Amino acid sequence: MNEIFHSVKLIEENCRGCTKCMIKCPVEAVRIKNSRAVIYADRCIDCGECIRVCHYNAHVAQQDSLESIKGYRIKVAIPSITIYTQFGAYVEPGFINMAIESLGFDEVYDMTYACDIVSEIIKKEIVNTPKPAISSFCPGIVRLIQTSYPELIEHVVKVLTPIEVAASLIREKFLNSGFRNEDIGIFYLTPCVARIAKESNSNFDQRGEINGAIAISDIYTKLLKFISKNSELKDYYQKKISFTGLSWAYVGGQSRSMGFKEYIGVDGVENVIKVLDDIENGKFKEVEFVEVFACTEGCLGGILLVDNPFNARRIIRKYYNKNGYASNTENIVDKYKEQFTANYESNKNNSHKFADDFSSAVIKMKEMNRLHNMLPGIDCGQCGSPSCRAFAEDVVRGLSSEEDCKMIINGGEKDEG
Repeated sequence: MNEIFHSVKLIEENCRGCTKCMIKCPVEAVRIKNSRAVIYADRCIDCGECIRVCHYNAHVAQQDSLESIKGYRIKVAIPSITIYTQFGAYVEPGFINMAIESLGFDEVYDMTYACDIVSEIIKKEIVNTPKPAISSFCPGIVRLIQTSYPELIEHVVKVLTPIEVAASLIREKFLNSGFRNEDIGIFYLTPCVARIAKESNSNFDQRGEINGAIAISDIYTKLLKFISKNSELKDYYQKKISFTGLSWAYVGGQSRSMGFKEYIGVDGVENVIKVLDDIENGKFKEVEFVEVFACTEGCLGGILLVDNPFNARRIIRKYYNKNGYASNTENIVDKYKEQFTANYESNKNNSHKFADDFSSAVIKMKEMNRLHNMLPGIDCGQCGSPSCRAFAEDVVRGLSSEEDCKMIINGGEKDEG
């Protein structure tokens, strides 16, 4: 099986071994070995939290540059909805799109229209999904479910994300205009590290619907400069964008755009894990839909954005007041329903399991519990693992040695009872 691409990378020479990334990683994917951080690829979900907390630029996002668009005759940008919230105040979306075009793009495609299409498809497809249905919008959480909650994969709605739908629609437009597939470069302007990994690992379509992902933070200064320099044009490029589509940017917005009454919106990986644990244990069966976001405040809290996420949410409310408009997609959904359904499978060969066969896994689980009972439970991190339980698992998996724990060396092994 092909190795999973991760957009979060470590620059070893920048790492000081300070342990902040290890402590803050919500899925315990980071260890400290020989005074340097090590990322366990089978655990990493590319949430970007290590980038957020590292003061030494040791953790970085591997992404496409603006130069990447030059390899295509037709250059299309699909900006994340969040980009409209990043300029400190309400700015006409058409004016922002004009600023994006000035970077060298031939067209900027409005993703809120695709959000409305996906909303309509989900409303019809949700009857085929076990309750509670789980949103597939956040790629970091989908990755978490694939590796750590494979039994919940059937709960993930089998619909492509608005980003993928938008890419398909705009590519189809240019193909129908006579351009070759290889002429068309479609780039997502992303707030999200996990989205970069998602597009790199995607097998959504053999044509490669999305050709790259560019961080909003990388182009922000250029956009701000254009907006400031051409402020006299701001009222000439008015464009209505769907307020229901805008709702996809923040927690609870998807559910409200679809009119669900019984839903849960949860952000932050630690909080999502608690909800997934409860679903796994049979709770929330009366809930129709669960929105799950790796970042605080949903996509508005993306690591590749600039503005404060809480201020961004304030700004998005201004768009509601200025853009009282929702795309009329209900009548065309049947046309797209089959085209935009997806299948999410467990990455079994990339999951962090003890063994391939059940008997060996049970033996290793018992050994892990035995070792865990010998440990002090203070999660000091001196062993290079984020917790005593993670250390016990690392030893069983052959990634650490019992001697790495100073508590065991100093007599901790005597406290097995």
